[in-house]
Amino acid sequence: MFATISAAVSRSPAALDAAVLDHAWELPVAAAGLVDIDATAIVQFGFFIALVLVLPKLIFDPLLARLEQRDARTDGARAEAKSLLKEADEQVVVYERAMAQQKQQALAERAVARNAAQREANELIAKVRAETNRKIEAGIAAMRSEADKARGAIEAEAAQIAGMITAKIVEGQV
Repeated sequence: MFATISAAVSRSPAALDAAVLDHAWELPVAAAGLVDIDATAIVQFGFFIALVLVLPKLIFDPLLARLEQRDARTDGARAEAKSLLKEADEQVVVYERAMAQQKQQALAERAVARNAAQREANELIAKVRAETNRKIEAGIAAMRSEADKARGAIEAEAAQIAGMITAKIVEGQV
């Protein structure tokens, strides 16, 4: 069989395919003689059974447990992160509400302070106006009294001058 296939290889690829197909039924029979079942096969089967029994306990089970533990940790961490994010969002909302309340309170206090300052300014302006009006009235009264005194003095002097003019006119006519 192998000689036929070797001869077909030297001729052409098509001849090779034909030779292989012609002798394909002979391959398992020829290969059956290559494997001998003896004590080494039993030892190998024993090693295989031992590995099937031992490897899961030594390697696979701890590895799977470790992977499950890692998955549990990551899932737990994800859940914790989601809860922390939710809590942070709630705290942001609470903070924003508190800030809005504080802002409103500050605006109200500022309005009250502004109104109080405006009242104080109005009172001060009224006091200053009243004081100024008193001073102006006192000044006007003082000026009137001085004007009356000056008028009185001018009238007295005018009467004296008139008397002198009258006396001179009377002297000059007589």
